[in-house]
Amino acid sequence: MKVQFAPFQEALRAAHIDAWVMYDFRGTNDLAWTMLDVPSDAHCTRRFVVVIPAHGNPVKIVHSMERGPLSHLDIKELSYDTRQSWTDVITSALSGLGTVAMEYSPMNAIPVASKVDAGTIEFIRSLGVEVVSSADIAQQFTSVLSEQQLAGAAITAGHLRNIMMDAFRFIRTSILDSKTVTEYDVQQRILEKFHEQGLVTDSAPIVAIGPNAASPHYAPSYTVNSVIERDMVVLIDAWCKNESPESVFADLTYVGYTGVDVPTDVARTFNIIVEGRNAALTCVQERFVDNEPVFGYEVDNACRKVVNDAGMGSAFIHRTGHSITTEIHGPGVNMDDYETHDTRKLLPGTSFSIEPGIYIPDVLGLRTEIDVVITREGTVTVPSLPLQTAVLPLLADEWEQ
Repeated sequence: MKVQFAPFQEALRAAHIDAWVMYDFRGTNDLAWTMLDVPSDAHCTRRFVVVIPAHGNPVKIVHSMERGPLSHLDIKELSYDTRQSWTDVITSALSGLGTVAMEYSPMNAIPVASKVDAGTIEFIRSLGVEVVSSADIAQQFTSVLSEQQLAGAAITAGHLRNIMMDAFRFIRTSILDSKTVTEYDVQQRILEKFHEQGLVTDSAPIVAIGPNAASPHYAPSYTVNSVIERDMVVLIDAWCKNESPESVFADLTYVGYTGVDVPTDVARTFNIIVEGRNAALTCVQERFVDNEPVFGYEVDNACRKVVNDAGMGSAFIHRTGHSITTEIHGPGVNMDDYETHDTRKLLPGTSFSIEPGIYIPDVLGLRTEIDVVITREGTVTVPSLPLQTAVLPLLADEWEQ
């Protein structure tokens, strides 16, 4: 597919930036590879740069022995070989420019947007050019999904929810039939269902009883796992996408309890994160209805305030959510004012998770996670409805999902 440079230039003009300098060395800037549609198997051992001015013609700068990776870009080519020619050609290409955007984040405030090494930033600045972050404009080209991708993500979320409910039924049946069932058994059943439905994942799902779930990224293995018995909290966090190219991930977390009645303290604690999740979702929904911008850190704050006000803030030890694209952790806006301060604006045509959790070391871990899909028209949707509002009492007669 031919790379179109006009949208990049339009974004630059809207942001009042003179040019975009996309730099890479040996695949360090995956954002540039995505935006420039560099083949994933391209043999890149030398530095390349593509300079896209807000006005005028783009230019690519490649090593004289390595023109192949950017050969698909039908723009003027400049080449270098020696270190002096590298300096000369970059100096010439940036002549007359005042401000350039690069995949850089001041003080590394947004790590997913920070791909260019400090030395290269220093070099560009030494030429009298001001370097600003491309974080805001880059997500337009790395995180906004097509209509087909958005529709596919919604379908996948529904399939994933059904598979997770099947996993809870598997736990219920095993316990009622007095059969031993482990976290690993449930994990493998989920993977089997993925395979049956043409779904793939980048790593095995999390299935964790209460104390294990207190470590947010715990996952069972063949050699390390626990038996799921009666009167236990069980957390399942799974993510997958369709095996078709360019499909988008779904990522959900549900919590069940292997008893007839959920303990009051567990139910009360879970309700705190449900209310936090709902506050975050409401924040996004209301801003889009009012056609007002909403930033990643604000969504995190809306959720975290609820948890803090309930006295459990110290047990909520991660951001509220992350960008979702063809990667489970995409390069777009994270719902985060805790691990980082994400000042990027949520855009139509994107997907992200909202997943607050409370973790008491060696005792209990609880999390609720939904995916939010914002249509290209700006409608905020949750494809995995209905939302979980209470811990699932897996052994109750009336429970059947």
